[in-house]
Order: sequence, then structure tokens, then C-alpha cells
Amino acid sequence: MSKYEAPQYEVIKKENKFEIRLYEAFDTTSVDESKLSGYSGFNLLFSYISGNNKSNEKISMTVPVINEFKDESMSMEFVVPSKYKGSDIPVPLNPNLETKHYPKHHAASISFRGRSTKNHVERMKNQLSDWMSLNDVVATGPFRLARFNPPFTPPCLRHNEIIIDIKMNQE
Repeated sequence: MSKYEAPQYEVIKKENKFEIRLYEAFDTTSVDESKLSGYSGFNLLFSYISGNNKSNEKISMTVPVINEFKDESMSMEFVVPSKYKGSDIPVPLNPNLETKHYPKHHAASISFRGRSTKNHVERMKNQLSDWMSLNDVVATGPFRLARFNPPFTPPCLRHNEIIIDIKMNQE
């Protein structure tokens, strides 16, 4: 069990390293990043939770750190602690940071250990896509990488996930 808060979800289906989940709504603070190994986004977000926001409030660290993959870039996102809702979320001072809201939603995921290199992430995205195809699961959004450990954690102990929003069939 992590000592950090994370988005809440219920596992709807589990098959080996694959899951279908129902996530409760949550918010993130986000910045665009140019590459997976970049640290500029992390530093901006860390500054934000360290008090560089309009209320000068220190914000608890949460997990995971999320990267949402876009066509030419990606986001880097910190999950906002659940004690903050809507207009209570501290406003970033840096204009490159924005608050994103994730409504209650279903998602498919694959868990994996090790480094989250570009090649490893691509392999995991492909495995999740293949599993979704076999199970008639339809994606409704982009892939996200969720990283749960600090960079100094030995790779064999790192917990990562690829997550993608999905459409659930009405039963």
C-alpha cells in the first residue's frame, strides 16, 4: 500500500496484468512535455506543489505521475489530492500549468515493472491494444503512462501502468 494518495477505482475485470476499472472523478495539474525522459515538466509541477501557486499552499505529493500521449507531445500531470474540489484547487502561478478534470470513467490498464523507456512503453501499449481487440473493448481516448515510483527506485521494483479510457458495453 502506497503512502501517497492515488485516484480511486473499482476493478471490474482482471485478467493477468490487464484490468478494466471504473475510476472515480479526479483532477490533475498538467504541463506539456516534449519527451518521456524530460524533467522540465516535473520541475514545474514540483514547484507548484511546493507552494508556487496563488494561495502559496504546499500540496501533498500523490501518485501516479501521469503522461498523456498526444500527437506531437505529451502531458506530465500530478494528481490533485482529493481534499481539493473545483474552485478549491490551488491556481498555478505558471501560465504553462493547467488543471484538468477527469470525470468518472471506465479505463483499461496493463501493469508492468521496469523502466518506462519509449520502447518499453510502446510494447505495453501494443499489448494492451491487442488484449482490448481480443475482448472487444473500444478505446475512447489517448494512452496514458502512470508511474508510481521515484526515479531512484531500482527498475525491478518500479510499478508502471498504461491506461486508456474505454467505452463499456451496456449489458
